[in-house]
Amino acid sequence: MPDGVPKYIAVRDNLRQRIDSMDPEEQLPPEVELCKQYNVSRITLRHAVDSLILEGLLVREQGRGTFRAKGIINSQNREFISDRIQGFYRESGSSSCSIKYKVLENNVINDEEAALQLGLNADEDLICLKRLRYVDNILSHYSTVYLNASRFPKILTHDFSESSLADFLFSTYAISLAENEISVHVEKLCNRMSEVLEVDEGTPALVAQSVVKDKFGTIIAFCVAVYTPNYGDIHFHLHSIN
Repeated sequence: MPDGVPKYIAVRDNLRQRIDSMDPEEQLPPEVELCKQYNVSRITLRHAVDSLILEGLLVREQGRGTFRAKGIINSQNREFISDRIQGFYRESGSSSCSIKYKVLENNVINDEEAALQLGLNADEDLICLKRLRYVDNILSHYSTVYLNASRFPKILTHDFSESSLADFLFSTYAISLAENEISVHVEKLCNRMSEVLEVDEGTPALVAQSVVKDKFGTIIAFCVAVYTPNYGDIHFHLHSIN
């Protein structure tokens, strides 16, 4: 299991990937077999499976077993807002997906609203990184990330067409992302955004705004993502910590 990740979360995430390769209504291996595969207790396994049942990915039939649900969207066509930070506001649903970016802009700007979201003075210089994200060569969403220009100047000279901004912040500035505050709403696309996403003007789309903090509670980035209609399913998985 990955260091620092609760066992049931690691099992859940791996099962989620396995579900993508299963046929609708295909049965999972028996609990005893899965416990051996993951080297976990039955309680831990059931915690993971129950989470996926709540997500609508699995169904349990008394006396028969657990099966892949019918009509679910494969994880590469969904965005997961979960209990671990991976990237800024999303996790890729499947590690087998090919993720690529087209960088549209990476420069210094002034934006009063974004600066306030970052807890900075309204006139402070910000880095604005705009990218199109592709999953298996299909356009997923348009993202804009704002960061403090004076704190992260090396971002301006890095190529983010195939690399993770989160990984870059960790390797270059020793920053580990730890907290994500997310809001999601639907809005009709303006002419400019509809052209970027290659859809009709006025098409409803999901927009996610995210404020990301490090382990010290310092705000690192303010992010806005506009999803294409094909990526209109954002799945939230939350759990309480007692």
